[in-house]
Amino acid sequence: DSSEMMREPDTDMPQAQTLQRKTETYASHNDRFALDKKIYGQYFQLYYHRLMLLLPRLKLAVASKWPSSTLTKVLDLKEGEECVITGTLYKEMRLKPCVLDEYGKDLTLGVDLRRENTKKFTQDDDSLILEDEGARVRLVGKTVDPKLFVTGVVLACKGKVVQDGEFEVTNVCFAEPAPQKKTLGISEKATSEKASGSSPQGTPSPGNYVVLVSGLRVGDVAVADPLQIELFLDYVTGNLGGDNDQAAAANILRVVIAGGALSEPEAAAKATGGAGQSSGQTQHAANARAALRSLDQILTQLTSAVPVDLMPGAGDPTNQALPQQPLHPCLFPEAGRFKESTFHTTTNPHDFSVGSCEFLGTSGQNIDNLRQYTEVASGAVGGTGGTGSESLALMSSTLRWQHVAPSAPDTLACYPYKDRDPFYLQNTPNVYFCGNQPEFGAQVVRVSESSDVKTLLVSVPNFATTGTIAMVNVDTLECFPVVFKVA
Repeated sequence: DSSEMMREPDTDMPQAQTLQRKTETYASHNDRFALDKKIYGQYFQLYYHRLMLLLPRLKLAVASKWPSSTLTKVLDLKEGEECVITGTLYKEMRLKPCVLDEYGKDLTLGVDLRRENTKKFTQDDDSLILEDEGARVRLVGKTVDPKLFVTGVVLACKGKVVQDGEFEVTNVCFAEPAPQKKTLGISEKATSEKASGSSPQGTPSPGNYVVLVSGLRVGDVAVADPLQIELFLDYVTGNLGGDNDQAAAANILRVVIAGGALSEPEAAAKATGGAGQSSGQTQHAANARAALRSLDQILTQLTSAVPVDLMPGAGDPTNQALPQQPLHPCLFPEAGRFKESTFHTTTNPHDFSVGSCEFLGTSGQNIDNLRQYTEVASGAVGGTGGTGSESLALMSSTLRWQHVAPSAPDTLACYPYKDRDPFYLQNTPNVYFCGNQPEFGAQVVRVSESSDVKTLLVSVPNFATTGTIAMVNVDTLECFPVVFKVA
């Protein structure tokens, strides 16, 4: 009936909801990771500054833990006298890669040191040496298991010199944790988990959220599924699910992409044809341009709806040594239009705050490097709840050591700062995350036994292989994964 088509709509018809995205103050604290000025020197200066920066807090920890003990320099050690020494660890490892290993093989070891795919470089005969400003001494004892440490850790050891001139350690302690700008109330459900089918199930608890994602690998058709990325975009922009899902999406304050946004670099063709490029190199360049265009389109969709922080990662088009500098905005001509408002290219590591919640995160190189040179047991994390993965255990270790990348510059490339060590913890974050990890994990940990300072650790999984993002409630520090699956 045509008259029915022309009548006025019912007054009791539900109106379409109009949602406003929540906003919160944002501040970046990445100045110490900049590479401006003439900051370069020798690597010994970096180690020296690390020791000098952490030594005052280390002495406070020693005075609190062993009030009746005497601090002694390595040069002043006397056999049989119990004392406390402080310094920086050096770890002797037979299998540690060396640039000279590319030119040969040490037959006396019976091991090919040129193994590029080795997952672990630890062995039972690894040993630890403690070095202070004047001398060094070898450490022995069950308390200092070399498999749990790396070169560059600053600590104090209690014990005595034994007959062979070695220092037998009975106990260790680390620097007092850096202060936390603001202590947040942590929910008892801080590490709850939620999974999804083709769209997220359930509704997040009330509050404002920061989304952490890594390893999109845009352009890598062998690994990344474009449909999963599309589901992720629709969820964050409020175009997926019902009213409850859209209301939850409106509470997302910011999306942080923790490295791995682009496909991994392809191996360049070995042969070149004449004076020009080989067909392999030409195809590689074409694939790189296509991946950048695709990522630019994805970022444009995101930044038109929500603020985005883009961190560089391993293989991304910027410097590879830490700290990595921001990806140049000219790589993203469309998303770059939002540069003054919602699009931010940042350093790696990335130190920032959303409201009163302090975040510190990396794209994963520091934890991946520690994984190769230690054997920290899964579940060796001091806290409640969580998955107890190896990634979380290693992240917890870096908090205890008060240093984000202790293995730099020994086994992890970094710049030779001569006036500072940008990786030591100046403030203890409320949330500490690490991208491009094998699996999701979340854990609330107490930074030290003598402190009530707590931090939420988040292992952000590789999205291309897991389809998982992490959502962090900045009010309660509740954290859970959202999984996107394509049937």
